[in-house]
Amino acid sequence: MRHFALIALMILSASAIALEGRDYPDGIDYSSVWACHGLEKFNWYCEEEARPSPKTKEAGKPTPSEKSKEEMAAEELEKIRKDLDARRALAVVHPTPENIKAYMAAQKVEIDRASFFADVWRRVLWQNATLNFELKNPMNNSAIKVATREKKAREARTMADLAREWGIFFFFRGDCPYCKHMVPTLQWLTRQYDMTILPISVDGSTIDGLPPSVRDNGLSAQLGVESVPLFVLGNTRTRKMIVLGSGVLSLQDFVERIYILTQTEPGEI
Repeated sequence: MRHFALIALMILSASAIALEGRDYPDGIDYSSVWACHGLEKFNWYCEEEARPSPKTKEAGKPTPSEKSKEEMAAEELEKIRKDLDARRALAVVHPTPENIKAYMAAQKVEIDRASFFADVWRRVLWQNATLNFELKNPMNNSAIKVATREKKAREARTMADLAREWGIFFFFRGDCPYCKHMVPTLQWLTRQYDMTILPISVDGSTIDGLPPSVRDNGLSAQLGVESVPLFVLGNTRTRKMIVLGSGVLSLQDFVERIYILTQTEPGEI
């Protein structure tokens, strides 16, 4: 057994020496006998070493040096503006016929460009209803009449519905001339829409022409009343309060504010 082991060791040593002495095309420092050297691929276990594939440029991703169409257009527009400003400055500082003519010619080019833009703008607007601002806020006289009529009808329905549960708290003071000036408007609001008015005196005074006033019980401080007259819409059932505004308001101011604050969300109109 020892004799067989010795013979095996000698054979392996001789093989190693033979391999070391072989002239490899890639040099004597070849890393592994199991790796292929690229010429004599006769061993079944010989496999190509994995080579990293070259990285390809990611399609569609601009390099730092590339600019978008928007950036190039912005630069061109800025260049046009500076050129026009420079021509104008030259014409103003040195108003020779040549300089003024050059400025007028450059200005005409920009006017033509603006006219072309406006023409395309209106064509796009006509053909895209979602972009048409006039559908919500008409500018045509005939359409304005229709929109106004519909708006007043909605406001009237809203006022009639709200009058059942809502009323207006009217904060006033005895020495306030604007408070007394508001009495006829509040009277008309009651007659027209059956809206209840509750005058609240912040100084204990009274006011003629309206239902009997009540003395402020701290509600003005709770609402942060700093000046009068102040008008607050209040719900008798839920006790919810909505400040309508202060100062002198017209009947239409009341109707419009009540409708907007109770029936719409910001941005709807």
